[in-house]
Amino acid sequence: MNFSVTQDYPAGLDRLWAAFGRPEYPQQKYLALGATAVRVHSFKVTAQTIDVDLERDVPVDPSSVPPWARIFIGKAQTLRHRTRWRRVDATHVAAELDISPIGQPVHAHGVGTIVETGPGATRMLLSWRVSTTLPVMGGAVERLFASQVRNALDADHAFSLRYMQDAR
Repeated sequence: MNFSVTQDYPAGLDRLWAAFGRPEYPQQKYLALGATAVRVHSFKVTAQTIDVDLERDVPVDPSSVPPWARIFIGKAQTLRHRTRWRRVDATHVAAELDISPIGQPVHAHGVGTIVETGPGATRMLLSWRVSTTLPVMGGAVERLFASQVRNALDADHAFSLRYMQDAR
C-alpha cells in the first residue's frame, strides 16, 4: 500500500531545522498528541543530520479500529519511530522515516524531501510504503495501518505548526 503526504510550513528551512532539532520536541509532541509514554532511545543532531529513534505508547480508540483488528491491536500500541533527516544543501533535506507497531507484522517506510520553497516557506513531500508479512488479510492490515499513519501525520503537522509558533 502506497500513499503520499505533502505538508507546508510557514518557516524557512533553518528555522524548521532548529525547531525539530530540539531534544524536547519529540517528547512534547507525542505526549501532546496522546501518548502515555515516550522513550527516546537516541536523539542526535548535527549541522547535517537529525537522527531520532524512539518508542511511544498510544491508547487505541476501539471505535477507530474494525472489529476484526481489535483482538490484534488491543487497547494500546507501542510504536517504534526512526527518523533521519540529512541536509543536502541550504534549501534541501532528504528525509527517511520508519514506523512499526511493536509485535505487529506491519511496517511503514517513508522517504522524501523537505525543501525551502521561498522566504519563510518550506514544503515536506513524503512517499510512504506500508507493508505486512501477513498473507491473509494483508491488504486490510496495510490499509488500516496506512490510515493510522496518515491521521498521525496530520496531527503531527498541526502540533508542529503550533510548536513553531510558540517557539518564536
